[in-house]
Amino acid sequence: MDIKHSSPAVIPDHQPSAMEKLVAFLDERVGLKEMQAKMLNEPIPGGSRWAYVFGSILLFIFAMQALTGVLLMFYYVPTADHAYDSTQYIIHDVDYGWFLLSYHFWGSSAMVVCVVAHMSQVFLWGAYKKPRELLWLVGLALFGIVITFGFTGYLLPWDQRAFWATTVGVEILDKTPVIGDFIARFLKGGPTPGQMTLSRFFVLHVMILPAALMALAGLHLFLFRVAAPAGPFTGSKEEIKAKTDYFFPRQIWKDMVGMAFVFVGTCVLALWEPVVLLDQAAPDPGDYHPEPEWYFLFYFQLLRLKIFSGEFGQFLGAVALPVLFMIVLVALPFFDKDPERNIFKRPIALISWIAIMVVIVLFTVASVINREFLD
Repeated sequence: MDIKHSSPAVIPDHQPSAMEKLVAFLDERVGLKEMQAKMLNEPIPGGSRWAYVFGSILLFIFAMQALTGVLLMFYYVPTADHAYDSTQYIIHDVDYGWFLLSYHFWGSSAMVVCVVAHMSQVFLWGAYKKPRELLWLVGLALFGIVITFGFTGYLLPWDQRAFWATTVGVEILDKTPVIGDFIARFLKGGPTPGQMTLSRFFVLHVMILPAALMALAGLHLFLFRVAAPAGPFTGSKEEIKAKTDYFFPRQIWKDMVGMAFVFVGTCVLALWEPVVLLDQAAPDPGDYHPEPEWYFLFYFQLLRLKIFSGEFGQFLGAVALPVLFMIVLVALPFFDKDPERNIFKRPIALISWIAIMVVIVLFTVASVINREFLD
């Protein structure tokens, strides 16, 4: 009796999907998998921490600001004749335009808060010291760009609040020695804010500043990878090394939670306090009392002190004080050569930070109270 042996079933070769082919193509040419492994396996001295989430959150906020900003540009018209009306059109006629504009508005505030928190963490942890001096300097430049983003974007709705806040801001810049007059004339483009002012602020806000921020953010990330994370400021090198963790999965999880928290918080603010424009911009303020955005209120109130009255006082408060403060921050990693990073063993640094935060909070509250009194 012949026994017929059935041939084994032939299992067809796995056919890679289009996505797998794309990944293989990129990996062969740019080393995508190796790059991914390096990013995910980035060692974190001392382990993952919530204090490390601010950098990732700032990148997320910038991405959302870019997205909402591009969507708003589909409807916004950057001319003195149409800026106000186009903004009102976004608020009242575009589907969910009011939410889009409000999210963009509150997103800028979230970016300022997070960049201040990030720089505070770096300062308190002593992470600006050797070999991370360049990281600190690039971070200061990014801080300046974020503040300038807020200043240039504030004018674009072209209502009374925007017009007069910009007028006050440009007048402060005008007091800068040597270059102040040139900066003021360049920004205004005339004796008073008008079409040229709006055009220049728009170009700065949507072209020059985003390009500068992306370039400096890329440089910041490169320098961060070269210098490596500083790690916690407490514990011996052996203890920190023993607790070393990797970027994936714990730190990524913390970063994602931080991003979600900021996203939800910004959405809540956009729903709770949506953007409402005042009357259209006019050379006469009428009953409106000019004031800057909330994160400039402390400085606005500070300049009202008697010590800053008069021409010399205005120069002292508007120019000398902020320039001196920036010089100290720039020079900080070069004159503070003590390797000690523990903030509780650096009393001058701790007291200085607390004093600055107290001044900012107190003068902000005083400005709000003063505004309520005027209203």
